[in-house]
Amino acid sequence: MKLNQILKANAVAIAAVIFSGAVMSFKVMEKKAADQTFYYISEDMNEGAFHNTANWTNSASGSAGCVTSGDRPCKVIVPEGSSLSSVLGSKTNSQVLGIAVDRKLAP
Repeated sequence: MKLNQILKANAVAIAAVIFSGAVMSFKVMEKKAADQTFYYISEDMNEGAFHNTANWTNSASGSAGCVTSGDRPCKVIVPEGSSLSSVLGSKTNSQVLGIAVDRKLAP
């Protein structure tokens, strides 16, 4: 009997707690965009080639030939909310090599 009185007296508070829990469970389930990885797929090593977005792919098949040292970039990581063109910008080849993860050997 006492439990019924407590439930009736606090019905709004109980409903608010249940509603908050339901809303928070959807927040946890939101899918966030993750960082993207792009791979250099061109053999072009001329100045400016490394910042040309047409020479990059986000397909994992572009990772073939990645080593720890070399003359071409292997991959770059593009943070969530950014784009490949904004990361590469108008950087020189040496600047792109500086931000690249791993390298590829000269063709």
